[in-house]
Amino acid sequence: MLLQIILFILFPIILILAISLFFFLYPETLNKVGFGKRETGLLIVGSASTMFFDLPLFIYKDYFLALNIGGALIPIILSFYFIKQNSISPLKIITGILLISFSTYMVTTVTEEGVISYFPFYFLPPILSLLLSLLFFFRSPVAPIYSYSISTLGVIIGGDLSHLPELFEKPFMGSMGGAGLYDMVYLAGLISFCLAFPFVKKRRENKIDRLTKKFRRELYFAERLTGEKLYYKLEGKTYREIKKEVYRIINDINRKIWLFADPVSRSVAFAIDFLIIFVISILIYIYFSLSFYFFISILLSLKIVYFTVLETIFGYTVGKAIMDIEVRNVENKPIDFMSAFTRNIIRLLEFFMFFYLISIALIMATPKKQRIGDMIADSLVVRVV
Repeated sequence: MLLQIILFILFPIILILAISLFFFLYPETLNKVGFGKRETGLLIVGSASTMFFDLPLFIYKDYFLALNIGGALIPIILSFYFIKQNSISPLKIITGILLISFSTYMVTTVTEEGVISYFPFYFLPPILSLLLSLLFFFRSPVAPIYSYSISTLGVIIGGDLSHLPELFEKPFMGSMGGAGLYDMVYLAGLISFCLAFPFVKKRRENKIDRLTKKFRRELYFAERLTGEKLYYKLEGKTYREIKKEVYRIINDINRKIWLFADPVSRSVAFAIDFLIIFVISILIYIYFSLSFYFFISILLSLKIVYFTVLETIFGYTVGKAIMDIEVRNVENKPIDFMSAFTRNIIRLLEFFMFFYLISIALIMATPKKQRIGDMIADSLVVRVV
């Protein structure tokens, strides 16, 4: 019993720390398969800050089914993203998901608390995912990505979707992935990734090469934003001297870029968008006669969907269009779905950090006028010119 309690409390933290360490030591290896800063931040910061929030899927009388944002939605979206980024064979994906789904169904059961699995049986899907990843992608950086994806998708299908008929035999209110960071969907993916990564053939640059690459990357991004050719020369011999010079130059470049949207424009744009979301949420609340809890759930879910969809399709929302600002990536190109989703998932965290006061402070203080979500997603809010 004591062992189970320790595992329950510490296990997610240990897994998150392990993945953070992998990214810190081998960013080149992980970036190669699409597991960069954005994806790491979404998996860790995004999931941790949204583990108590659900996305409503089905509401009817005494039946309510939702998808937990941190415990299920984020892992699912990351899984599909990794599969697409690495062009993994559909046959390998389907084979893996079917096997993991079946094994998950066998080790899960429906109780009054929902769908659960007992120790040590919930380790079966991640271990099977590891074996399949070694069979198909031994020593390849794709192995942990494949293992994570089939484990996550297999568990949500075999552990949650396959048990829905049993759950709906009587009035039911719950969410898939509802245990958040402690849910089997979230944990299975992390365990699978951590088990597979040690078998990968890794590549690691020395710290000076890594710093030089960062400098060239920032210089390239600044040139894309300004449309000018910038010339800077690194001086200094030691790593500490080079690092100091790099950050001085980067800050100097960004302070000269006038395109970044100011905090007032961004705040007004957000207020307009929030008013639209709030009115829609109120109408849904009245029509379905929902409780206050469901109203908050719908309000927060609509906020994520509204901002993500509009910024992905148009690059701006209604409020941003009125204020003549838009969202771009650091290369001054339209942001993709993953960047829009990441920056807007983090909004939930920022909302509870003194109602965006910290975000406003960061926009005012950082060279690129970025809040936390922008830093993780590598996105910018710029003036329309």
